[in-house]
Amino acid sequence: MGKSRRRRRIEPSPALQAKIATMVEGLERVGTIERILQTPPAAPGIALEKVRVQALDRDGKSYQQIVREYNRTRPEFLAALARNPTTRALALLAVGKEGVAMMERGQVPKRKWEEAVDRDGVLRDRTTLFQIQAILPRSVRRAPPPAEQPSDRWNCHHVVPKSMARLDGKSPNDPSNLVVISTFTSGNNRENAHHFLHAAILHPQLHLPPGSVIDAYIPRPLFPFYPPTRKPFANVEEVRKELKRLDPNAELPASWQRRLVAFCQAAKRLPYEVPEEFRATMRTYQNIYYRPENRDPDQEQAARKRAATEGAVLARQFLPTGARVDGELLAVDHQARFQLPLLPEKGRVASRQSDSDIGSRRFSRPQKDSTFFR
Repeated sequence: MGKSRRRRRIEPSPALQAKIATMVEGLERVGTIERILQTPPAAPGIALEKVRVQALDRDGKSYQQIVREYNRTRPEFLAALARNPTTRALALLAVGKEGVAMMERGQVPKRKWEEAVDRDGVLRDRTTLFQIQAILPRSVRRAPPPAEQPSDRWNCHHVVPKSMARLDGKSPNDPSNLVVISTFTSGNNRENAHHFLHAAILHPQLHLPPGSVIDAYIPRPLFPFYPPTRKPFANVEEVRKELKRLDPNAELPASWQRRLVAFCQAAKRLPYEVPEEFRATMRTYQNIYYRPENRDPDQEQAARKRAATEGAVLARQFLPTGARVDGELLAVDHQARFQLPLLPEKGRVASRQSDSDIGSRRFSRPQKDSTFFR
């Protein structure tokens, strides 16, 4: 009975729908065309947000309460995204019609099984962090048996991880702190944006003893779905055509159409792939959860330390001077290899005027760039 109930469409509350609308407005303010175009192909559509946070004890009551609230509210959050006209249209372009149907029932979207086969024809490990033990207390963690082979899926990603408490008091489970993100582990994590953000930017900063306070540079996707599209769009006409094919009744504001085109230009090539040089570090991070021996608390802490040390090499390539990486402050003369735009601090958010001015111009198709249209 429980399963059949989960398969029904969920009716999101008016209060949650209002929070989704507020989330969209916030992304419209910070996700300007200029800012999206400033992002590098290694992390297109990602900006940095400086946030003061405090590390929680993963075995403590506060963290477990956050996890319980997240598990309880996630289905309604997904349904609310599928209900809002703007996020529904963005969902169609990001996760497809079947994905939107799953969201209406409160389920995370998943990619079709046959689409998870690697491009070289090899079917690699598909097990996702979401289904093993990431959100479960140690006492109830369970590794799935080998027979369980779930398809690649998207997951709800906490922008500020739920293991960190924002000192401004904002709930980690607020819709403004959640993004539906790809967690595709097949193909050697080729399209696993979720674990890339954790392994390369978040974990090297946030591997801290409980109670530690830090000004962290948090990678924030500038779209409610990330990546917002696996298909390249050269202009807004192509966005409209694809959306009409998916759902003739769906409508997406022109400003978001322009943002999608800007994302495609920033990415250079779609579907977005995590650079191959980063994937070994991602596997080290995943081993925190995948290796059975790391269920032992001491072994887990050693695995977390290894992932933070290895990830620090990548974090230094993305983070600005002043960031603290694996316990060390980046020097004043530090220059990041990949320049991610830094969001303005609260109260100094850019106006929408700039976005509409730049977004009104037509984006031309890149000349003879066949990789852009693969």
